[in-house]
Amino acid sequence: MSFAVLFPFLMALVCAAVGPRWGRRTGYLAALAFVPALLLALPLSGMPAAVPATERTTWVPELGLNLVFRGDGYSLLFAVLIGVIGTLACLYSVAYLSERERFGRFYPYLLAFGGAMLGLVLSDNLVALFGFWELTSVTSFLLIGLWHTRSAARDGATKAFLVSVLGGLGLLAAVAMLSVAGGSTQLSELDLDAVRASPLFLPALALTLLAAFTKSAQLPFHLWLPTAMEAPTPVSAFLHSATMVKAGVVLVAKFGLIFGTSPYWSGVIVPLGLATMVWGSWLALRQTDLKALLAYSTVSQLGLLMSLYGAADANGNFAGTAHLLNHAAFKAALFFVVGIIDHETGTRELPLLSGLRRALPLTFAAAALATLSMAGLPPLGGFISKELFYEEMLHRGPLYLTAAVLGSALTLAYSARLLGVFLPRRFPLTPEQEKARAELKTDVHEGGPGLTLPPLLLAGAALLFGVWPHGVETLTRTAQSALGFSGVETHLGLWHGLTPALLATFVTWALAALLVWQAAPLGALQRRLTPRMNANTVYYSLVQGVNVYASWLIARTQGRALPDQLRLTLGAVALIAGYAVWRAPQVFHAVGELPLYILPIAALLVAGAVGVLLSRNRLTAVVVTGLTGFGSAASFLALRAPDLALTQLLVEAVTVILFLLAFRYLPGVRALPRTRGRSLLDGALALGMGAGATLLTLSSVRFLRPPISDYYLTNSYSGGGGKNVVNVLLVDFRGFDTLGEVLVVGMVALAVGSLVSLGRRGTPPLPVPPDRTDDDTPVTEPGEQA
Repeated sequence: MSFAVLFPFLMALVCAAVGPRWGRRTGYLAALAFVPALLLALPLSGMPAAVPATERTTWVPELGLNLVFRGDGYSLLFAVLIGVIGTLACLYSVAYLSERERFGRFYPYLLAFGGAMLGLVLSDNLVALFGFWELTSVTSFLLIGLWHTRSAARDGATKAFLVSVLGGLGLLAAVAMLSVAGGSTQLSELDLDAVRASPLFLPALALTLLAAFTKSAQLPFHLWLPTAMEAPTPVSAFLHSATMVKAGVVLVAKFGLIFGTSPYWSGVIVPLGLATMVWGSWLALRQTDLKALLAYSTVSQLGLLMSLYGAADANGNFAGTAHLLNHAAFKAALFFVVGIIDHETGTRELPLLSGLRRALPLTFAAAALATLSMAGLPPLGGFISKELFYEEMLHRGPLYLTAAVLGSALTLAYSARLLGVFLPRRFPLTPEQEKARAELKTDVHEGGPGLTLPPLLLAGAALLFGVWPHGVETLTRTAQSALGFSGVETHLGLWHGLTPALLATFVTWALAALLVWQAAPLGALQRRLTPRMNANTVYYSLVQGVNVYASWLIARTQGRALPDQLRLTLGAVALIAGYAVWRAPQVFHAVGELPLYILPIAALLVAGAVGVLLSRNRLTAVVVTGLTGFGSAASFLALRAPDLALTQLLVEAVTVILFLLAFRYLPGVRALPRTRGRSLLDGALALGMGAGATLLTLSSVRFLRPPISDYYLTNSYSGGGGKNVVNVLLVDFRGFDTLGEVLVVGMVALAVGSLVSLGRRGTPPLPVPPDRTDDDTPVTEPGEQA
């Protein structure tokens, strides 16, 4: 399992190196990164009878920081699903993307995301789970903003990142609370009784829901998913239909075993999931862009999955896992289909497309199977899982079933719109649409095997799930031990008799037929009911408000002159230090322990500070400023730290030299006049800050533990192999800290190098189409043109 997680990251480095030379062929190499994930099907085949395998890599065991992967049936099933979709997305991208794409970025980003998602579903350590969770947010940000020269891509990436990070902060707090309350950082070893009895239970529950809702695009956090469609279509098929958007679903499924006993868990998730399903379907029905339609349909389907897993019972988990497989198959297939249509016709606009069945027969076959499965029609797999969905909602009451039927009817209606591009036109075009249609390609033909094979395979799986329900049930049952639905006696099948769920299906079909029949009046009604305020307008208002407040705050604080900023800083430090001394008033506890030879050095430091204040010319100010630095070096030397003294001496010498080099450009002391009152204020601030810092240091001594210097002196040679204690500290005992400092220097070097390279002549940018004004509809993707 650990190799399945690590291998995509290693292959990402390889693809970054060979991508610029290999071009699109790098996709074949990238597809190999998911082979270890596909091989997890071998231990999955032994589930649920086999005991979950655990792989542990010790890191900091004292803090519970270990990399632990646990291969239960649900985790392995999802990992294999990631491997399948990831492999197909890499192969599809070879035929789909243009030669002008930056493959040295695209495939490394894609593989890094795949590795992060595998780590997320397989991780049993809560800290590592959070780390992989955040890594999926970072890599999805890079993929959505891949074409960063377009404002729509930048906006989509930023929006997705901000919403995901909000949930990530909630997950971080929830992980900390669960670890404290459960006595372990390992998910499978949490003391569930202790967690449920802890006062942290409800806050952890609420924060977990925040994380799940933001990641899986539940109301009102659904706004990021449609704009994330600015990513290339292979990315959308991989991230936003089958994997990343289901991270929140996975969190609800796994953490439901912890929080499912609380009525707040299902009481919040199930109604919100149904509301998201209905609202997402309603918005999908009004879209004119094929990819936007699929984006909102994904929001709707995620709401369905949330309502099933949020029920936190055996039947809900069984139905949710079955639909998880179906949704991954038909939704990824549909994204591939839309990519083919855009690739071959040059547009994704529904009004401009019609009659594509003859020109794209294989694409039509894949689209028909996948769309009918999404609509929940027999004999496709989506029909079977929808019946289970109805059964679960029947047990919760008529209001829940009504919402489920309405959402399903809207799903069938927008599915009919999607298939309409392959059929003859129903409605006449406006003159503007006729002009746009005349500019489209006329030589539309079927793509090669690289384009058509992935959607055909996935659509075939959707059909196989329906005509051979025993197969999908076998896959679903592999997760029964992990999610606790071993006792479910329901078997998947196309026919269970005349049941209430079947009657609800008939009602769904009748309502959907009415919606399709009245498509034109319904569209007019949707346009009239469009609210002025929605999730997008609220988001942009909040962002604008934050920017305005940030600008105001910076102008009032950072925009001041340097002396004013120093006055604010020194005043704040004096207040904080004074409060700390007031809370711990034993000040003179350690005064007697100060060696007498420190006093002359202290006098030198004070003399330097006072000398700057009394200086009447620039040269004197520079010289006496150096006294404070040299005095600090003397104090280090007196306290037996010659390395630090030498470093301070060199820094101070260089600083004085730089001052002297810039001497002629410095303003004269008399050119910076201060009133008597301002001088008194500055003196009071300086005395207050100095006294506060001194008193705070003295009052803190009594709280300190015995010094650890003896430990370093004893173990530096035997443990670190060096006689210089300071060097051993930096290299061995503080190795990670030193590594962090090196990384900071490296990041600064990269930033400077990037700034320098801005002036160089580079490759011409990708063609940028005009952005659209409709926030709900992504723009045409430059890499998707033939």
